[in-house]
Amino acid sequence: MAETLWDNLVPYYGGPLSGRIYLAYSDTDSVFIKIFTKDLVGNLTSPTLRPIIDFSNWDPIKYPHLINSQKKNEFGRLKNELGSDTFIELIAASPKCYCVVTQNEKLKKAAKGTSKHLMKKYLTAERFKEAVFEGRVIKTTTNAIRSLKLKLYTMEVVRIAISGVSDKVYIFDDGITTLPLGHYKIEEMK
Repeated sequence: MAETLWDNLVPYYGGPLSGRIYLAYSDTDSVFIKIFTKDLVGNLTSPTLRPIIDFSNWDPIKYPHLINSQKKNEFGRLKNELGSDTFIELIAASPKCYCVVTQNEKLKKAAKGTSKHLMKKYLTAERFKEAVFEGRVIKTTTNAIRSLKLKLYTMEVVRIAISGVSDKVYIFDDGITTLPLGHYKIEEMK
């Protein structure tokens, strides 16, 4: 994925210093990229980029010419998890914990270890913002049935759903800029 991104998408937009492409968030198997362009669909369907993009989840009524089921989920292709929708706001609290607000006002949320039911009911964009910008820890409570030595117990489980605290990166005073722990530039940037 990184090779596809860096060898194709980044050079097309003029490199990371061009101001036209920005890596907003990345995780093990996903990236959120902010692209500054007037015609995103035109760019993605250009002869340079079309071979690396998977359009299988785009709106088939609005974009019938882009859908190619033979290329669906093909390894090495970039896929917009939001389909033909685009994100207008990304609130990334920590790895595998983010909220995306789309152009059509839908939310795509991820919070590792939190059930979909609790995410839908309690974890709003505002809650993610509280965790990131105010340093709050958002917890969820669920009831669970557990077995211990062949006896069943019901228990209340409290988990951290959203936390802006990370033990993998150094977060600078602006609350947004980060570097991996141990990075050589941390001391000179403090």
